[in-house]
Amino acid sequence: MKLSSLEDFENAFVLLDEKLKKENLQLRVRAIGGFVMMYYGLRGNGYTIDVDSLTDDYDVRIQTLIKEVGKELSLDEEWLNTDCATLEGFLDGLASEIEWQDTRYAFSNIDIKIADIKGMIRSKAKAIHDGGLVPRSTDKKDLLRLLEEVHIGDLEELDQNVEYAFIRDEYARCYDFLAKENSWK
Repeated sequence: MKLSSLEDFENAFVLLDEKLKKENLQLRVRAIGGFVMMYYGLRGNGYTIDVDSLTDDYDVRIQTLIKEVGKELSLDEEWLNTDCATLEGFLDGLASEIEWQDTRYAFSNIDIKIADIKGMIRSKAKAIHDGGLVPRSTDKKDLLRLLEEVHIGDLEELDQNVEYAFIRDEYARCYDFLAKENSWK
């Protein structure tokens, strides 16, 4: 599994856009996860393995082009995927609760938007909650970093913040994790 940087993915999108243009194909990307953390400058090590798109699965030809780009640029073959959309409650619930932001990218055949910070917090809280007793450690680290970004550094500040009450109200296992941490400043 190769870790890739933001620049690696930017180059991949440029190449993919060229291939899509040649075939007159359009692609919709609604990014969440590590790529978005890197885009916002919030992923300390600056790497992830893929771009998670909270969209319906791509047709076979687009998937083939994604794999081609991955091979040409030495990325994971599924460097762009819709795996997160298969998780319960993500595509049919979470996607509609996220404010999708424009990016600095200008592609002719790729419509790419990224989750806003609040949407990222919601997605990480859901991932931790749904992960049960063994959620991924990257989700935990990302959530703590996202909460710091919105100036919530401990459980007391979270409890006082009405905007992020959904963590306590909807994602009990995530809230329990934060309660054990108590402070992450």
